[in-house]
Amino acid sequence: MCYGKGIIMSVSKVGSAEDANTPISLTRTIVGASIGNFVEWYEFAVYGVVAAYLSKAMFPTDDPSAAVLNTWAAFGISFLARPIGGVLLARLGDRHGRRHILFVTIAVMSLATFAIALIPSYSVIGIAAPILLVCVRIAQGVAAGGEFAGATAFLYEHAPIGRRARTVSFLGVSTFVATVLGSALATLLTVTLPADLMQSWGWRIVFATALPLGFVGIYIRRRLSETPDFAALRDQKASGTPKSGAESLWSVIRQNRRSILLYLGFGGFYSIAVYVSFTAYLAYMLANGMSSAKALMINTVAGLVLIVGLLLSGGLADRVGRKPILLACSIALAVAVVPTFLLGATGSLGLGLLGALIFVVPLSVFITPAIINVSELFPAQVRVTAGALAYNLTVILGGFTPFIAVWLTQATGSHLAFPVFVAVMAIVALIVVLAWYRDPKAGRASTGVHDSKKSSALEG
Repeated sequence: MCYGKGIIMSVSKVGSAEDANTPISLTRTIVGASIGNFVEWYEFAVYGVVAAYLSKAMFPTDDPSAAVLNTWAAFGISFLARPIGGVLLARLGDRHGRRHILFVTIAVMSLATFAIALIPSYSVIGIAAPILLVCVRIAQGVAAGGEFAGATAFLYEHAPIGRRARTVSFLGVSTFVATVLGSALATLLTVTLPADLMQSWGWRIVFATALPLGFVGIYIRRRLSETPDFAALRDQKASGTPKSGAESLWSVIRQNRRSILLYLGFGGFYSIAVYVSFTAYLAYMLANGMSSAKALMINTVAGLVLIVGLLLSGGLADRVGRKPILLACSIALAVAVVPTFLLGATGSLGLGLLGALIFVVPLSVFITPAIINVSELFPAQVRVTAGALAYNLTVILGGFTPFIAVWLTQATGSHLAFPVFVAVMAIVALIVVLAWYRDPKAGRASTGVHDSKKSSALEG
């Protein structure tokens, strides 16, 4: 506890006088909020690309199929830990400020990712290797549990009214820039290093790079100013009016249960779709005979297209609203996913790329209204905690998407079982949005000090 208070006091002294409304400060705010998200998703990307090497290094190799499943299970375990981080760290963001949670999460995430590079292989320390890997993945999950909701709230509350979707969209951009760069670095090492060197130490390089990235992120985040919304809540608390972030966890869940369930309805599909676009589809192409070089090239190009689409469409939700985009893209993705996987099974570079593009283009438009609701559905006094709970429950499903894909294929004997599952989840998202979601009122104040049961993002 003393350590946490020391961090809070040291961060509080930095950047409190900045004017966050200037263009330079807003740019710094966007970069500072996004860099932790970058580190988180960079790790996700490189884990997916080097999973084959990781499975041989960390698990017994006498049963390759079991080793692969164990590797993806370890990948998914970190997502089970995310709600814990959402409870522990997100409360810090609601009680003491958005900046503090950003500082803590990036420190833990970068150190945990770096630690993967240091774990000895199974041949050296036996069963301790997978145990250490799981422990590190849990630490990553705890840090990530508070990171995304904290960063989203930070950007949302700093953004000018009428440009919130555009501002928050850069958080999505950082996600996929990290994914592309992580994938590109892992691909470069795979192509340039001999297979035996890549297996012995090459895969460790991609995790080791998280440490310098973390140092840069900590430096930038120490210079950020607190959000206007939290400053207003802090002033209200000082004057004896509504409490800032003092609600119990059960109270947060009870008062915001409809908003949390609403987000689960369409956010769960968003989480699955992201993992399909970069992990499940890549694994599917490789399993159907496409060379690693071609599959990784498709993965990288698709990521670049997704980034461009996100940059071009980021402000669209400010102009036409969130609901029309959520509806249109849910339909498009439900229709596209089976053809995507059919094209990926051909082994053709051109057709595989076409399959990736017909999925990632509508996904790029879907992203901004999906992630802004991590903050927009909830009042400011519990925004980080409630948003973290909702978001982290969805990413549990997303985190196990590669495992689900392998299991469904093995259980049914059909390569189309998983894409059909994804299409069904898209239809569920469509029904939820159509029935219960409505756009926030234009110009609504962002402080959110109101009864969450009357949230403007819900109907009825």
